[in-house]
Amino acid sequence: MKNGSGVDCAGMKLFQVGEEKNHRQGDRRCPECPDEFPEPCRCGGLRHAAVCEDLDPDDGVLLITCCDNCGRSGDEPDEN
Repeated sequence: MKNGSGVDCAGMKLFQVGEEKNHRQGDRRCPECPDEFPEPCRCGGLRHAAVCEDLDPDDGVLLITCCDNCGRSGDEPDEN
């Protein structure tokens, strides 16, 4: 449950993935993430996911991902 300060009642810092600021930074069992998330990011953080309400062209579910450390999405290419 959120208290308006960007921290939940358990003291976890919340950050935004998609439209909601409800993902728990550093929580490997973030309750807002779909199955198989969060997953490790190459920076050492955790990449969280949120289900997008829109459907993709193949009528599947779109996921929005964001790392809780570097902010990187899973779609972003490596920088060389």
